[in-house]
Amino acid sequence: MHFVGARTLRGILRIPATMLVAAFALTAMVPYLAAAQPAVSPAAGSAPRPLSLAEALTLATGESEQIAIARAGSLRAQGQLGQARSALMPQLATTMSWQKQLENQFAAISERSSRNARGGSGGNDTTSQADNPITRIFASQYNFNVGLSATQPLFSGGRASANIRAARAARESAEIGITSAQAQVQLDVTQSYYDALLTDRLVAIAESSLVQSERTLRQVQLTRNVGSASEFELIRARVTRDNQRPGWLQSRTNRDLAYVRLRQLLNLPPDQPLTLTDSIAESPVSAPAANQAPITTVNVNAADVLTIDPQVQAAVSRVLAGSDTGIGTRAPVKQALKGVEAAQQQLRATKAQRLPSIGATTNYQRLAYPAGILPKSLGDFFPNWTVGIGLSYPFFTGGRVRGEVQAAEASVIEARQRLRLAQEGASLDARQAVAQLTESEASWQASVGTAEQAQRAYDIAEVRFREGISPQLELAETRNQLQQALANRAQAARNLQVARKRLALLPYLPLSQGSTSSTGPTR
Repeated sequence: MHFVGARTLRGILRIPATMLVAAFALTAMVPYLAAAQPAVSPAAGSAPRPLSLAEALTLATGESEQIAIARAGSLRAQGQLGQARSALMPQLATTMSWQKQLENQFAAISERSSRNARGGSGGNDTTSQADNPITRIFASQYNFNVGLSATQPLFSGGRASANIRAARAARESAEIGITSAQAQVQLDVTQSYYDALLTDRLVAIAESSLVQSERTLRQVQLTRNVGSASEFELIRARVTRDNQRPGWLQSRTNRDLAYVRLRQLLNLPPDQPLTLTDSIAESPVSAPAANQAPITTVNVNAADVLTIDPQVQAAVSRVLAGSDTGIGTRAPVKQALKGVEAAQQQLRATKAQRLPSIGATTNYQRLAYPAGILPKSLGDFFPNWTVGIGLSYPFFTGGRVRGEVQAAEASVIEARQRLRLAQEGASLDARQAVAQLTESEASWQASVGTAEQAQRAYDIAEVRFREGISPQLELAETRNQLQQALANRAQAARNLQVARKRLALLPYLPLSQGSTSSTGPTR
């Protein structure tokens, strides 16, 4: 039995390697092709929606809650700027009032004066002070008032202009925040999109491994039926098959959650089936040749082994040539600069409270004192117009101004320190982004040859096991290596795409969690 298996294997190995790999790869890829369909929710009667990454980014930009919040902040800052500017503009107000006095002291005085005048003159003299027109106005039961008032600040010690500059800096910072939010949403959507593609690929790998384990189990069962396999081998094949099932179920759960997250970012219906049209991988570099140089010694040069592949460095350099990693261009640094400017202007406005303020006022009124409820004509109204200039100087405020100045000075110090933290974080963030890109590029290029070799090793191991040359343990180990190699390749492809997108959006992104470790614990 073993002799025949060995001869059969030697016959197989005489076949050209390319034909052998192609045949086995086609057989092994059947479950992959069947399982690599995009995950869809079980929404009855709804066709899957094709979705590309570009379309997803467009949808997210218009539907994102983060961008809406940032725009609301910009709108608030614009309103605060308008409030600050109003301090330099004249303030106009109109007033209109109607009043009825239930008891009037002037009416009482007038009535008493009339009685006294009539008593002193024997009831014949009805002229007295109570009949004076001014007295009748004050004694009127009804009062109708229409007025227009205006105030114009003339001097405030620079307080108004400082508040305007501070509000303008806050508005510019809020506008930068919109750009930063848009960049963060694009990165989040890119990550979620490639996470969904990655989970699709991992489900396909897990399903293929489960199918391969099932095929091995059935083969052992057949050999067991004819007495060529022991009960121990059958039990081990069944355990190997069953151990693949939890990983397959976990990959399906991760895929469902990845699609849920993607739909949430795009504000799509939770049961909307999706078909992701972009690929997680790109055209890889050529796999390293099997025999680049003959091995003549077992001695290893550590420098050769630990050197980054020049192709990796070249790929990273091409990406960096089109990216901006400067500290001054980062959105968090620009916002911190605006924060320092706003704090300085707030300090100037606070100190201006120690200076006198001068303002001009005017008040124009038309007053009527009708005998009835309402005036009968415009002739019943009397003009009243005043103009004045006022000066206000805080001689003593109980320490209020001094306390506000100290608080404003502390705000300036905090703003400057936040700027330093932002600059340091931006520098670290840029280095981290470049390091992640280098790592992802190296992992991706290294995974190309590894996955191909693992696939061929499994094909050979499957033939060896079928012919009875190798034990089941060798096949299971080779299958695990293939599964890990394919998963590593898919993960490397996802990490490479995300790293490139992050580096392209780096000038507009907020600082990553790892770059702000000095301000709080990292996770």
